[in-house]
Amino acid sequence: MRLRNSGSPGFTLIELMVTIAVLAIVLTAATPSFVDFFDKYRLRGAVDDVVSMISNARAASVKSDRNVNISFAGASTTAWCLGANAAGDPSGGAPVGNAAPCDCADTAQCNVGGERMALNVGQEGKVSVDSLATSFGFNSKLGLIDPLGTASATFTSPSGKYDIRVNINALGQASECTPPTKPAIAGVASC
Repeated sequence: MRLRNSGSPGFTLIELMVTIAVLAIVLTAATPSFVDFFDKYRLRGAVDDVVSMISNARAASVKSDRNVNISFAGASTTAWCLGANAAGDPSGGAPVGNAAPCDCADTAQCNVGGERMALNVGQEGKVSVDSLATSFGFNSKLGLIDPLGTASATFTSPSGKYDIRVNINALGQASECTPPTKPAIAGVASC
């Protein structure tokens, strides 16, 4: 006895077109949230790199007993770099001197403890910084900001929708916060 096949296995053209239409609608609805996610991701990545470098430079300053200077440079607020430079070795019994700012665009500069310490120009995508004039130093004895005070820089996402401010307190500790005029970002406190 033979069984009769009542239909062909597979999809009809209409079923395929309906599936593609539903998929297109779902992707269209999800696209803005993906763009927003990547915008925040780029900003958080840049800020995390900056905070990490500042913390590493502070630790290296105390470890090597050399004053360290941190400074921004670059052609514009969107083509920026950040570099740390340690003071040279003292000679003739003189105390440790101040560190000179480095030009992080120059690969021969920005050395702390014999290692290059810089975020290169354009490394952080289209994330912008509010000022390239931000510069501060760490004291070699306790890692305090030298001269005693505070420093900050505000970073803006590629779309301009989100900001994160990096604050360095008098003790040299870096923290992140979102300015009150910008949308909140998960995991970042409000300023």
